[in-house]
Amino acid sequence: MRYFIITGTSSGLGEAMAELAMKSHYKVFCISRKINLKLKDIATEMKTGFWYFEQDLTETAKIPSLINQVFSFIDPSVVTEITLINNAGVVEPVGPLGTFNEEEIVNHVNINLTAPLVLSNQFVLESGKFNCKKNIVNISSGAASNPYYGWSLYCSTKAGLDMVTRSVGIEQSEINSPVNIISVAPGVVDTGMQEKIRNIDPALFPMKDKFVKLHEEQRLVSPEDAAKGIFQLLESGNIINGQITDLRKI
Repeated sequence: MRYFIITGTSSGLGEAMAELAMKSHYKVFCISRKINLKLKDIATEMKTGFWYFEQDLTETAKIPSLINQVFSFIDPSVVTEITLINNAGVVEPVGPLGTFNEEEIVNHVNINLTAPLVLSNQFVLESGKFNCKKNIVNISSGAASNPYYGWSLYCSTKAGLDMVTRSVGIEQSEINSPVNIISVAPGVVDTGMQEKIRNIDPALFPMKDKFVKLHEEQRLVSPEDAAKGIFQLLESGNIINGQITDLRKI
């Protein structure tokens, strides 16, 4: 039995991945600030194993006990694979450095980088007790390697997440039953985050027109297609530990 732990499932890509996992008859743990009632209804319809945890990931001190609780529901007699997908993320605040307050910076870094680190740390610790396949998927972005005016926080936290992947990949290569960790940039996905980007003041984000044009030309990736691409990558058997992948280049 495959178990998936997915963050940021209230909408968008996280919702699509959770839905796909449930429809594939996998057991799913969802983590987000608000419960997604659509996913609860799907779980009821599919009669699949499903747990939902309302958790604000800026409250990073609560994450270890949350993951401990998640693992308490995993049945060692049937588990064949456990996957953590660090999907939750924010783009705000947007603008040049020097225009933010301390709380905005701390919250952004907590959600985009600190929370995935704490989640992954506890996942590695807890999953070590299970003799099965183990994966961590960090949802990255082209912004991890391409700087943008107004995205100093977003670009740096996504770049940091990719470096976490590379470093942990090296660490896990020395272990008998390793956690396979990868970063996946899904492309420009049609989510609420993109809607926010299209409504940003261009003085704060001069590249706004690029994203408006992608939307107008219907060149955004649907959350469903991005979710399928990520799951196909996991199932391909071609994953290299510490790998950084862009779905647009596969």
